[in-house]
Amino acid sequence: MGPLSTNPIRAGSRVLLDTVTLVYFLERHPEHGQAAETVLRRIEEGEIAGLMATLVLTELLVPVYRAGETRRARLAANRLTEFRNLELVALSPDIAMEAARLRAEHGLRTPDAIHGATALSGAADGILTNDRDLMRLEAEGLQVWTFEPFMK
Repeated sequence: MGPLSTNPIRAGSRVLLDTVTLVYFLERHPEHGQAAETVLRRIEEGEIAGLMATLVLTELLVPVYRAGETRRARLAANRLTEFRNLELVALSPDIAMEAARLRAEHGLRTPDAIHGATALSGAADGILTNDRDLMRLEAEGLQVWTFEPFMK
């Protein structure tokens, strides 16, 4: 596992963002918000390439829709789809099949398997998350960076 430190994700890396990265940034998480902001800034500046499953939109926008804020949900989705150097990848049949394999072989929950399959299909170097279950994907050749040790 590669915990976030001063510069854990090398320039030129291709990184899949788990939903938690955006949650930490948007909620200004007291421990991990700054690290999430730094990663997003590095993506926007082109220092690293970002990749994200469209599943993130589903996971991220539920609270916004529950609050009845449809317009805010659309604005957030538009912002993400237009974010520089961040590729949103839709669930395709090939990604779905790969997710099923990852789920079967590594015991992942479906959303985690979709994130992993998206990372693999998008030739990501690794995944940025705080979900320890995704550590199992290191067996697939992906690095897994976490926020947890960042502020300690």
